[in-house]
Formats: sequence, structure tokens, C-alpha cells
Amino acid sequence: MSVMALIGGQWGEEGKGKFIEILAEQAKVVVRYSGGGHIRQPIINEQGRFNLQFIPRSIFNNKVITILGAGMVLDPKRVVEEMEALASNGVNLKRLFISEQSHLIMPYHPLFEEQERRVYGTPIIDTLGSGLGPAYADKVSRIGIRVGDLIQEEQFLSRLSKTLTVKNDILTKVYKQEPLNLREIYQQYLSYGRAMRERIFDTRLILQKAVEDNHTIILESDQGSMLDLDFGSYPYVSNASPTVGAACIGCGLPPTVIKASLGVFSAYIVRSQTGPFPTEMTKEEGSPLVSFRSQDNSRGGRRATNPITGEKYRRYGWFDTVAARFVAQLNGLTSLAITNLDALDTFKTVKICTEYQVYDTNVRRFPSDIATLKVATPVYEELPGWESPTAHIKNYEELPINCQNFIKRIGMLVGVNVDIVSTGPDQKDTIVLRDPLRAVNISRVMGNYG
Repeated sequence: MSVMALIGGQWGEEGKGKFIEILAEQAKVVVRYSGGGHIRQPIINEQGRFNLQFIPRSIFNNKVITILGAGMVLDPKRVVEEMEALASNGVNLKRLFISEQSHLIMPYHPLFEEQERRVYGTPIIDTLGSGLGPAYADKVSRIGIRVGDLIQEEQFLSRLSKTLTVKNDILTKVYKQEPLNLREIYQQYLSYGRAMRERIFDTRLILQKAVEDNHTIILESDQGSMLDLDFGSYPYVSNASPTVGAACIGCGLPPTVIKASLGVFSAYIVRSQTGPFPTEMTKEEGSPLVSFRSQDNSRGGRRATNPITGEKYRRYGWFDTVAARFVAQLNGLTSLAITNLDALDTFKTVKICTEYQVYDTNVRRFPSDIATLKVATPVYEELPGWESPTAHIKNYEELPINCQNFIKRIGMLVGVNVDIVSTGPDQKDTIVLRDPLRAVNISRVMGNYG
């Protein structure tokens, strides 16, 4: 049996989605255990074009059980739309299961998010207008509504009526908004419950059986690990915990079963949020990446703009090994995957941040306080670029030697082996140097980086 956690190692947009499809070839179960509803790369395959925000890409493998875990917060309207789009294109949904313990985004949550952002000026981190933050707040306050409530009609009505009474009071008296209609919400959400009924289950039982039968399980995070609610640069963080430590809580497995953890890192950093960003490129430095992403989007690949937050929040940065070492230590990473190498194909010089200068001191540990992070200046190691195409290369030896040196240097500085190199958005554009499901040596990660 192998249980692996797959996480994004930066601030999101690392391109980890394709690895779910690749690893699913060896797995019995794939679970997304946190978050939900964030903008993702479109999926184009022989069955059509899909925009899946909630359902993992393992759904296209009809031998794999795909689970939306208890740690997720779901927009049922969107989930049903995704299910219908998949089914209409011939994708089998019989192996899709939704945890009855996952929480729901309700119609009042986006309204509260909008008003709270206006009043408090909270940073734009999660998908704007989704209602994720207020939904998580209700979950912690023990007034949230869960997926399982939708198929218990009397219980659902009781919980909804009590909650909506309070929410409407706040909407009308504090935010001067129109109240929401109980009957409309109740009927609409019952229809979602009916559409999902056959897929709603106590998914812990599936996972426990998979462990007992010695099957391989992949646990997928949502968003990047640097946005972790507790260990990210608070308050510029997500509402969820997209780390390996949160995987067991979000799916219902004991921590002792996780034997491997793969961190996906982009060769350059993309940050679509506000907040400190030590290795952020200048506009001139980042202009080739803007052009690259625009061209790639025209081919149906990575998105050039975020349709919710807009391009003005997309920022680019050089690879940061201070942050990457922190992520490796925090998550106990056993393998790294590097993506988006082809974006750097035209650079004469590529930079890797090896440490920060904070006033008159150089540090190699990621600061835990926002004040220190804001004044941190990156110290770079410059490497010669490869200035030749790397897209779609399938053998490591065929990569330009300078590109190979860049990859090796990242692994050395982070302290974890680079086991996978992605050279394009398709599964076939992947170089596997070592099977990450069997990579468990993390001895170098715990070294002294004073």
C-alpha cells in the first residue's frame, strides 16, 4: 500500500493537476481533501473541454474512485453543473463520491464576502465572490450546512431557517441589503441534493477499506502550501490548510498511513494575490512570462488571466528556495516535481533565490512574521539560461545541459530530489526520474539551514 499526499509548493498555479491523472494510473482512490472552487486550467482531452473547479482530474480514469473529501467546501450548483457536463460527454460518474461531511457554500456567503471585503478591506486571496471565507467561518462557528443535510429534508429546513433568520438580520440591518427568501433557497438546494444523492456517502468507509486492502491512495490539496492558514504569510493566506498535515483531517485517514509526499513547484513563481513576495520580478523581467502565458492560453493551455480577479493581481517571481525549503520541511516532502520550464526558454540568465537579506543579516529560513517578510530582500544565484526549446521533451538527457543544471541546483538547495519534470500540459510531456510513490528518503530536508 502507498498513500501519497500531492501538494502545490508555492502560492498556487504550479500546474499540479496533470500529476493527479498520471499518479491515478497507479491508484485505487484519489481524494481532494481541502478548499474548493478555485480557478483552474481548462482540461482538453478526447472527451471534450472541461472547466473543473471541484472534481479532480482522476474522474477521467474509470478504474479510480474519486472523492470530494470532508475538508472541502462545495458550491453545490457548480458541482452539479460539473457532473452534468461530464456525464453529457460520456464520463462515468459511478466512481465519484462526495463526503456527506463536506460543507456547503450557501447563497448568503458570497453576499457576506462582498460586504466584509468592502468594510474590512481584506486581501484578495481566494476566488473573489465565491463565498469561501464566510462558509469556512460558519463551519468553525458550528452553524455550517453540510452535504449530508441536503438529503435529510426536515433537518435541512430546521438548520437553514434558524441560520437564515440571523443572516437576514445582518444583511438588512448592518449591510442594508435585501433579505434572502427561505423557500427559494430550500427548494433550490433540495434539487442539488437530489442530483447528488447517489454520490453522497460516508467516504471514510471507502478509504478505510482501501487501506485494509493495501491499495494506493492519492490525497490532493487545493491551492499552494504557501497560502496555508496557519503557516502562510498571514493575513495574506487562504481559508484552508493546503498542506500534508491537513490531508488526514480533510479525508478521514490516520497520519501514519502517509508514506510519500510530492510537492509541485513551478520553475518560476506565479502569485495571483496581494501580499509580500520577496522574489517578485520587475515588469521588464516578467514581460516574457506575460507573453508566454498569453500564447499558451491561445493553445488551450494555462490561463493568461484570472476571469474573477483579473490580470492586475497576477505577479511573477524567480524561484525561491528559501520558501521552497520551508515548504519541504513543513510538509515532509519526499519528492519534487518541476513544471513550466519552457516559460524560461528565452531567458539568457535565470535566477534562484538562495537566502534573504534582512537589514544587515542574511537568513535562510522563511520568516514567520509579516513585518520581517516585507523587508526581506532576495539574494540571488545567477545561472546561464538554456535559450533553446524544452517543450514536449520526454527524455531528461535531451534537456539542454543548462536546464539540467537548473533542475539539479533546485533539488540541492531545497534538499529534496526532483523526481518529475514536466515539459508541457499533456500527460505525455512528463519526465519521471524516480517513482514518487516509492520515494521516502527525506534525510536532507531536515538539515541546518541557519
